[in-house]
Amino acid sequence: MTRILLLDDNIEMVTMLRLVLEQRGYEVLWGRHGEDGLKLLRQSKHNPDLIICNLLMPTMDGIKFLDHVRGNSEWASIPFVMVSAVSSEERKRAAFEHGADAFLAKPFRYEDLNKTLNHLGVVAIRA
Repeated sequence: MTRILLLDDNIEMVTMLRLVLEQRGYEVLWGRHGEDGLKLLRQSKHNPDLIICNLLMPTMDGIKFLDHVRGNSEWASIPFVMVSAVSSEERKRAAFEHGADAFLAKPFRYEDLNKTLNHLGVVAIRA
C-alpha cells in the first residue's frame, strides 16, 4: 500500500485530506508539525512513499522539517510536497531551494494534488 506522511497544524485540512487520500487507497500517517513528522519517520518500519507538509506550523515548520528529511540518507529521496496558504514566490523558491519536489498553494483542488502525485510517480492501489 502506498504510504503518505501528512503534516499540517490545521486539523480540518488533515481530516479532509486523510479522507480523500484514504478513499483512494493510500495509507496516511499524520502529525501536526515537523517534530511529529520526525517521530513518525523514526518509528516507522517502512518509509512513506510521499510527504505532504505544510510550510507554516508551530514547533518545527515545514522548511526545518524538510532540511531534516533531506539531511538524512534514509529519507532524502522521499518525494516531498510543500503546501501553504502563503504562496508568495519567495516562499515557493525557499521550499524548492531546500529540496521540495512540488509546491501547492492552499486551498488546492484534489485534481491539482492528483496531478502532483502522478507527476511524482506516487500512485494509489485503486483510483
